[in-house]
Amino acid sequence: MALALKWRWGKSAIIAMSLLSLTGCAPSEGYGVLVDTIPSAQGGLWRTSEATLFIAVEGPSQPDAQFIIPDLDALRSEIQLEAISHEPITVAVRCDGPAMIRHADATSEPLIPDVPVQVTLPPRGDGDAMLEWQPQSGNCRVDWGDSHSVTLRPESLARPHLSQMSRGALDCRMDPNQRLDPLQRVFLDDGAMLQTCPVAPGRVRLLGDPIDALNARIEALTGTTVPRDVLNEGNPDLRLDFSNAPELDLIQLSYLHIRSDFVGYLTARMLVYHAMRGTQVRILVTSLLMLEEDRIFYDSLSSRYPNIQIQYYRWDNIGVSGLDDIINKFHRVQHTRAFLALSRQPGRSRYIFGGRNLHDGFFFPNAFDLREWPYLHTYDASSFQDFGFYSVYEDLELELRYDQAVHSLAAHHIALWNRDVETQHVGPFRTGSSDRVRGMRHYLSLPWADGRDQIRWFADAIDAATQEVIIVTPYLNPPEQIQDALLRARARGVSVLMVVRLESTDPAGFVITALNRRYASRNADHFQIEEYFPRPFMMHTKMMVIDRRLAVATSTNLDHRAFWHDTENGLIFMDTPQVDDLLDVIEEYRETSRLLTSDEPVHPLGNTFYNWRWLRTVF
Repeated sequence: MALALKWRWGKSAIIAMSLLSLTGCAPSEGYGVLVDTIPSAQGGLWRTSEATLFIAVEGPSQPDAQFIIPDLDALRSEIQLEAISHEPITVAVRCDGPAMIRHADATSEPLIPDVPVQVTLPPRGDGDAMLEWQPQSGNCRVDWGDSHSVTLRPESLARPHLSQMSRGALDCRMDPNQRLDPLQRVFLDDGAMLQTCPVAPGRVRLLGDPIDALNARIEALTGTTVPRDVLNEGNPDLRLDFSNAPELDLIQLSYLHIRSDFVGYLTARMLVYHAMRGTQVRILVTSLLMLEEDRIFYDSLSSRYPNIQIQYYRWDNIGVSGLDDIINKFHRVQHTRAFLALSRQPGRSRYIFGGRNLHDGFFFPNAFDLREWPYLHTYDASSFQDFGFYSVYEDLELELRYDQAVHSLAAHHIALWNRDVETQHVGPFRTGSSDRVRGMRHYLSLPWADGRDQIRWFADAIDAATQEVIIVTPYLNPPEQIQDALLRARARGVSVLMVVRLESTDPAGFVITALNRRYASRNADHFQIEEYFPRPFMMHTKMMVIDRRLAVATSTNLDHRAFWHDTENGLIFMDTPQVDDLLDVIEEYRETSRLLTSDEPVHPLGNTFYNWRWLRTVF
C-alpha cells in the first residue's frame, strides 16, 4: 500500500512539476491572435482538414464499410492511416484521381489513379502513414488482409444533406439602427466571438440530477429511458431498447475527456447502433487527457465502425513556431461541451450542454468495478491528482429539443469539427442578421483567433448591470479586465454574488486551490462570496446572471486558462423563462452554502503562485 501511495504521489508530482516548468515559458498576453488571416467570407477552398482511419487486423464489423472524408471547403485533407494492433499491417491504397501517400519516415509517393500502392503501417504507437487527399482524388479505397476493405468518400457526395447543413450561418450581427438598452446590446453583441442569431429556445430541460442527465442521452439515441435502479447497478451489458430510436444524420460529441468506463461503454453501444444505420458519428476530445486504455477502446471502436470518427484535439498550429507554440501544444485543450443528435424527423433532434464530461465521475458517486469487462477501464477512486483521477462532480446541463434552436447552434459545433488543421481557424464566417432582442444564442470562443474576445464580452455584460451580478464558478482566477468590471459594478452599487468552490481535486489541484483561496480571502470584503461544497461531490457548474434578465450557462471557468487558451462555448438567454430556472438552481446551491470572509484560511503558496504572473496565465 505504501509503495502504491508513493507511486501515485510520484506521478502527481511529475505532472505538477511539468506544468510548473511550462509556466516559465508561458505565452504573454495577446500571443496567438492571428491578424488578417481569417478565411475569406467569399468561400472557396480555404482549409486543410484532418481525419484518422483506424485499421485492425480483423477488419471492420460494418458491412460495406465507408469512411467519410471531411471535404467541406477543404483544399486538401490529411487522413492518417493508423494500425491499432501491436503488429504491422500492410494495406493497399488506391484513389479514383491523383493523391499522395506520406510515410512516417518523411518519404512520400504519388498515387496514380486506380493503381493500388502497398503501404505497411507500423504497430500501434510506432507511427502511421498519411493519405493526402484533394478534391480531384475522388473516392479512395483501402484493402488489407482477408478481403477487408474500407471505401473513403467525400462528405459532399456521400452525405450531401449533412454537407448542406454544415454550411449554415455561423455568426450574427446586430442592426445598428435598433434602440436597445445596455443588456440588450450585450445580448446582440457584434464582437469577434462567433455567435448564432437569437432564436426561441423552446422547451429547455435543466438536468441537475446526474441520472436524469444520463437518461436524457439514452433517450436521445434510443427513444426511451432506463430505470434508475438499473443504471445504478453499473452493468455495462444492461438491456437497451432501440424500438423507438430516431433516424439520425449526425451525432457529435464534444468533451474535454471521455473514458472507457460504464458511461463510455453505454454510449459506445448506442453509437454503434446508429453507425450501423448509416449515421455519421463524430467524437471530439482532448488528446492530452486520454489514457492509453481509453484510446485503445475508442480507436478499436472506430476501426470496427468507420462511421464513428474520432478527433483527438491537440494544438498543432503549423503557422506559429518557437518555444511558445511548443508550450501551447501541451497546454491548450478542447473544452467545449456538446451532446448533439441531428435528425430530419421533427422533434427528434437533441442538444445537451453543460459542464459534465462523458465519464462515470459526473454521473455516479463511486467508481464501478469493471474487471469482468477487460476492454473497459476500472478507475481507482483513491487516485489523486493525476490523469487517472476519479473525482465526483455536481453539475448542471441543459437539454434543448426545439428543432430550430438545435439546428441553429449545431453550426458552431460542426464548424469546430471542420476547422483548419494548420491554423485552428473556424470559417469562413458566413453571417446573418437579426432584430430579435430576446431569446437564446450560442457562442463559440476561440481565443487565438478572436483576440480573446470572450474577456471583453464578459466585462461588457458586467458593466451593463444595474442591480446585481451573480456568478457560479469552481475556479477563481479571473482575468484583470473581468475583475476590474466586477469592482466597477460594486462601486456603482451593484451587488456581486459569487457561488464558488475552493478545494480542487483536478490534476495540479493544489495550484488551483491556492489561487481560489487567495482570491476569496482578498475579495470577501468586496463581494458576497459563498462556498458550495456538497461533499463528496465537487461543484462544477459555471454560469452568470445579470439583473435577472440575462443568463449565461457556459463551459468557461472564471480563470485565465479558459479565457486565454481553450476552446469554450455557452448558451446565452435574454428575457426568457430559462433565466428564472437558472436562478432557482443557484438558490438551491445557496441553501447549503457558507459565507466566506476575509479571515478565510489562505493557502501558504497562494501569494507566490499569484505573483508569478506566468503561472496565472496557465491556471
